[in-house]
Amino acid sequence: MAEKINAHILAIVSDQSTRQSLESLLDGTGFTADFAELAEVGLQKAEELLPAIIVLDIDLPNLNSYETCRRLRANRALAGIPVIMLCDREQRDMRAGGLNAGADDFIDKPFDGLDLMARLRSLARLNSRSYLLADLTRFSWMVEHAHEGYLLLDKSGAIHYTNEQALNLLNLPDDYFGLPFVNVVEKRYLPEPIETWQNWLTEPDSCFLVQPESPTARAAWVVLEALDTTIGADHYRIVRLRDVTERMSIYQDMRKFHTVISHKLRTPMSMLMTSISILENQLDNLSPEEIKKMLATTIKGTDRLAGEVRAILTYIDAPLALNLGNPMILAELPEMVKAICTTLHMANNVAFSMPENLNTLSIAMTPDALEIVIHELLVNSRKFHPTQDPQIEISLGQIEDGFILLRVADNGMTLSVEQLQWAWLPYFQGEKDFTGEIPGLGLGFPMVATLIWKAGGVINLRNRSESPGVIVDLKIPLESTMRNVERSAAPFGN
Repeated sequence: MAEKINAHILAIVSDQSTRQSLESLLDGTGFTADFAELAEVGLQKAEELLPAIIVLDIDLPNLNSYETCRRLRANRALAGIPVIMLCDREQRDMRAGGLNAGADDFIDKPFDGLDLMARLRSLARLNSRSYLLADLTRFSWMVEHAHEGYLLLDKSGAIHYTNEQALNLLNLPDDYFGLPFVNVVEKRYLPEPIETWQNWLTEPDSCFLVQPESPTARAAWVVLEALDTTIGADHYRIVRLRDVTERMSIYQDMRKFHTVISHKLRTPMSMLMTSISILENQLDNLSPEEIKKMLATTIKGTDRLAGEVRAILTYIDAPLALNLGNPMILAELPEMVKAICTTLHMANNVAFSMPENLNTLSIAMTPDALEIVIHELLVNSRKFHPTQDPQIEISLGQIEDGFILLRVADNGMTLSVEQLQWAWLPYFQGEKDFTGEIPGLGLGFPMVATLIWKAGGVINLRNRSESPGVIVDLKIPLESTMRNVERSAAPFGN
């Protein structure tokens, strides 16, 4: 059975019988054809159709076939299209003129159907490969100059190709061919959410690759995206890596700054303003001792406010200021929770429990970071409770492999599957929250995720099974067993 080729042909042929023969010959072969009787019409159609092959009769009225061919070759959009010239057997000496004009092949008239079909199929294949090669050349140039990292994986997940940016993001050696992509990623990054990554080889959903924060460097964030495709008979996966560290840092800085302003300044400002108000309104009625006492309270509030303002200015000058500091000692956690609840007027809403044997331990997070995490979780629990009056249980327990489990459970809303899926994704959820594509859970949840992931921890969010509400489990590494906070900079395999 003759091979069918899907290609379009433009035949610039003035002779009616030749046109009919061509049309009959191409019927049912996979080739489709358009016809033009005049060269001028053919040139116009060629620009409109961009055919795979042009068949050009040597005998044309008005504009001759040589000039027609030269004009085809002079047009940048048409220059690469193969041209077959139809010549009478007696016109063999005219082929030199056709070659000079840019023709690719010649067929004698009256043409042999099998010979013409063989030539058309051959040129169609060559043209297709030529375009494919040109596309690959352009694609390779674009990929090599792209800011994103690109990789090509085979069906097993082994690396077949990577551009320079991906080499740098994954710290790959020059002989990367055949390395398992999953192992390469896990050597350098913590993929999050972990549930997405565990199924990534079979279901390549987008996720984050996170390098946790170290004492000397901020956390690094890379968005991992993938597209499954076929090349020939083989299945491949195209992987794109987008470094969004700068954007994530800006997002976190803005959110943390907002949190600092909203709850760190409120208490000293309230203390200061209350004292000044009393002095202003009751000065004539106060005794010297009462005035001294009020002035002492005012000075205390002023000093505290000044200290908080200095901390904020330090943070503005050095973006890592809130991220650096001593690890959080768990013995200080009850007072921290109490202070947050007081600030939020939720003292009667929160029950806290922690085993005494954990008091001496410290975790791989600063007090500032953990304070923001707890603050955001309580705010969200209240925000998404039907009456904004939730009952919340905060509990702490040590689990295996050097991690602490901090659990926050409320009796508020039951979340949809979609909300559970997107709740912790700051880069995606933040954009969707602003654009309104998905009803967002607020930016507090993503803020918690970024802080926990930066510390090398793990987050799990699920609905309560026995009642409405959600349970948030934060698996936070102890200071002494911090999970890969500083990753080796050596190339993979060393």
